[in-house]
Amino acid sequence: MVSGLDGRRLRMPPRSVGLRAAARRHRRGGRAGPLGLRRFIRPGHRFWLFGPYALRGLVDLSLAAVASPVVAAPALAAYGLGTSSRMVAFQSTLQLEAPPDVRGRVFALFDVLWQSAHLLSLAASGLLADAVGVRAVYVGGGLLVLAAFAVGWAGATSWPPRGDTSPATR
Repeated sequence: MVSGLDGRRLRMPPRSVGLRAAARRHRRGGRAGPLGLRRFIRPGHRFWLFGPYALRGLVDLSLAAVASPVVAAPALAAYGLGTSSRMVAFQSTLQLEAPPDVRGRVFALFDVLWQSAHLLSLAASGLLADAVGVRAVYVGGGLLVLAAFAVGWAGATSWPPRGDTSPATR
């Protein structure tokens, strides 16, 4: 990650110090999500499954609008918090919903699909950023993620996952 490298070695301009600080904020937010919010995260609840997509879309749009480390650092910390919380909710939902005899295969398939999509999106984003600029990629990505949030939120029902009948998951 850029934050762990010397900016001079990468021929980064002095203002990139803010970029490295923002990357550190993202990591800190990513650690804080599962630790600070674990008692609130409810498997199968649409707020935890799809709410972080809304947060991600808003962060992407804010990064497209403002190129300031003062804005980027807290936005990326919130992004890390949302991403890690969403992953805990996804994993917990899979854990509760997948039958025990196929749970390992379900997790493996989920991981392969998730990581493959991640790599493809990085490649596509890089090519698009080269062609149309990074701000356009942030705007497009932000709008796509907000659309994913809207579709997921509208189509999902918060159900009590198998084995969990507490009112908090509804």
